[in-house]
Amino acid sequence: MNLPQQRPHHEIAALFAAAQPDFLRVSAPMVRYSKLEFRRLVRKNGVQLSFTPMMISESINNSEKARQNEFTTDPDDQPLVAQFAAKDATEFVTSAQLIYPYVDGIDLNCGCPQSWAMSKGYGCGLLRQPERVREVVQQVRRTLPSDFSVSVKMRLLGGSEADSVERTIDLARQLEHAGVTFLTLHGRTPAQKHSKDTLNISAMEEVRKSLQIPLIVNGNVESWSDACELHAQTGAAGVMAARGLLANPALFNSDYPTATTTPLACVEQWLDIAAAAGDNLLFQCFHHHLTFMWSSEMKRSLRVQFNSLSTKKQVVEFLGEHYNVRTSGPAPEPAPYTDCTYTHFTPPRHARHIAAEAEELAWSSRSDGKFFTEFKEHQISKPAGDDLELGDLFGAEE
Repeated sequence: MNLPQQRPHHEIAALFAAAQPDFLRVSAPMVRYSKLEFRRLVRKNGVQLSFTPMMISESINNSEKARQNEFTTDPDDQPLVAQFAAKDATEFVTSAQLIYPYVDGIDLNCGCPQSWAMSKGYGCGLLRQPERVREVVQQVRRTLPSDFSVSVKMRLLGGSEADSVERTIDLARQLEHAGVTFLTLHGRTPAQKHSKDTLNISAMEEVRKSLQIPLIVNGNVESWSDACELHAQTGAAGVMAARGLLANPALFNSDYPTATTTPLACVEQWLDIAAAAGDNLLFQCFHHHLTFMWSSEMKRSLRVQFNSLSTKKQVVEFLGEHYNVRTSGPAPEPAPYTDCTYTHFTPPRHARHIAAEAEELAWSSRSDGKFFTEFKEHQISKPAGDDLELGDLFGAEE
């Protein structure tokens, strides 16, 4: 099938080679948060490859409204990988054909440990069926051009430590042979919770040694030094950060190698990006990111006041008054947004897909979500001066 390209595609494999002897700096797929405006911010601060939020294939394939709500891009939003949660090869291939003109690669989510995702056969649920994961990769490879990136984000498989490593290596090699461009590995099993003690660095190193393709490693990357250390320990070609980038979007910016909180200049960049985005950036998303970035700088009374704000104007005035954080100058030119159309491909229709259009997803991009709700309750309850951590609260992606 000949699919159109909205722009020339980046060769993702070449990015890893260009990053040597260092590592590729990667922004994780994060439900609700790794949207276009946040990708603009982290790209200004050292990120070399960005992922979209995880998108549900069944929804994207069958709803134009979902496509317009869940995916936005612009001419500078590159290189970019779109991640999908799909149950089978048909769903994933359909999503890939739809998104192909606007991204540089597609990624299958086999790493989300959330119970709602696993119950629907998404995320870590696919790790129970490794033959299906292999089939998905093979089918998309037969459908899309060979130079288009196809990848899988996964966790260590369960079992005893020896069995876990052996089973993970076996699946990783199968996917390599099936044609993936690279793999991303989170160093925990689906059953393990976020804790520094549970990250299996030696297992990630063993998996990396078993492969000829690039491996991105993920887990506990909360600072630049964490990223450098994980690279040194595993020898991986790339390092991915999720919660660490929410707390400090300048994590990969080598101008701030010792920063433990978001630099003031980065917060100001976010205000400028929001101003240029206008109504394209919902207040909720704008406010949430500032909560993650700046809550540790606030005393408890100011956190409560900040959480009560309801407009971007109120937020900008609050930050200027209390922290001298301001936009860089006059109102910027409106940011460009690509007009994404999907007339190049008509997804196949099935009865269960038609029925699914009326079904609400387990999460909504416009809701606060469990992660932010628990984070907000956690940070309000902290005494003034105590450090705030994202800790175990991050749920949608690791």
